[in-house]
Amino acid sequence: MGGFQSPHPLLNCSKCGVQLVRIISKQRATFGQAFVKCPNNIKGDPTTCGIIMSEAQYEAWLRKPEQQQQIQSKMYLCSGEGGHESIDHILDLKEELNEVKQKLDSVVADLWVVKVQVQKMKMDYVVVAAVCVGVAIGCLMSKL
Repeated sequence: MGGFQSPHPLLNCSKCGVQLVRIISKQRATFGQAFVKCPNNIKGDPTTCGIIMSEAQYEAWLRKPEQQQQIQSKMYLCSGEGGHESIDHILDLKEELNEVKQKLDSVVADLWVVKVQVQKMKMDYVVVAAVCVGVAIGCLMSKL
């Protein structure tokens, strides 16, 4: 399944000036959640850059006016009228994408229920067939 995709551009760290990176947590408490951090942030080393934030925190950080200039210089998404799309439009698209993902998750869950029901029906038919074979063998054995 490819890597995590986000509509948010990765800007430069406000402390180090290097481009931020997106990571997916493997920690038990936050497993699977996306975070944005400075590559100079080394876990457990207080002497390194301390910049690390969740996707929601990063989204809020992006909305700050001082980040808008950096966003505009990194983004070249042209709208149909030749202008640049705003971060708000990208965030709207992210919301739409999340809605589609939720619908897809719902469909997958429904399909799983149907699959389980079909497997149960197959097992029921196997049991009925086994009982019929047993009865037939019993009848044949009683006539011998």
